Amino acid sequence: MRWTNKKAVILAVAVVAVFLLANSAARGKQQFIVMERIVTTALAPLEQVLTKIGYSFRQATSFTGQIITVYRENQRLKAENEQLKQTSLNVTEIAAENVRLRAMLDYKKGAPQFDFVAAAVIARDPGTWTNVVVINRGQDHGIAKDMPVVTPQGLVGNVVQVYASSAKVQLILDPRSAVGALVQRQESRIAAIVEGNGASPLTPRMVNLSRDADIIKGDKIITSGFGGIYPKGILVGEVFDVVNEEGGLLKYAVLKPAVDFGKLEEVLVIVRSREPVPVPVAPLPAPPASKGAAR
Repeated sequence: MRWTNKKAVILAVAVVAVFLLANSAARGKQQFIVMERIVTTALAPLEQVLTKIGYSFRQATSFTGQIITVYRENQRLKAENEQLKQTSLNVTEIAAENVRLRAMLDYKKGAPQFDFVAAAVIARDPGTWTNVVVINRGQDHGIAKDMPVVTPQGLVGNVVQVYASSAKVQLILDPRSAVGALVQRQESRIAAIVEGNGASPLTPRMVNLSRDADIIKGDKIITSGFGGIYPKGILVGEVFDVVNEEGGLLKYAVLKPAVDFGKLEEVLVIVRSREPVPVPVAPLPAPPASKGAAR
């Protein structure tokens, strides 16, 4: 009987305990729900702000990525554009060079009496820009001192100093230069000397002409062949002014050179000429004085 009472008491205590635990759990859940609502309500504005910040950050990141992509594409296009410009420049340069070389080839074919060596102008002395140039051919290529230098347009000058693989060329613009020349016009054929003009470096002069010499504007001046350096018939330039010297009986002709020396890039050196050298006509001896004159 005692054991039965104990069992009843234990059962009752267990039931009460379960009831209390269930009630506590229910209250705890309600409290949790209440707290959850409170926290959710309190944090809702913050969550909204954080959501907006996250969205803005994602947008900014995407925009930055787009900027980087556009920048890289722009750099690539710039590089391609520069490459195309360089290619176009190279093509233009090659085309211009081909035109010049074709003109030189045609000139060589039209002057079979000469043997040529083609050369490129590789340097100019800044102090004597209009006086001397350096070419990339020398003794190893058959170049020697005093050889004439030309282009398809006309006379350039002559070789004054030779090295193994280069040479210096004195231009006809140099005041130290002297070229035997004559007027090509058949009615004139006046012969004189063309020399450089230090006061006007780009305009050489035909000097020591008598006041009555038949030379006019527009006359073509060619080499006379006298002097042993320049063959006859190479175009030197064109007369664009004739000036009477003050206080004398002479005049000079100002020439526009046939060669554009500002654009001189390739030249031809005449290493051999089969052109006969003209022989100056000796002046006739003076007639003997008559007896009457002697008297």
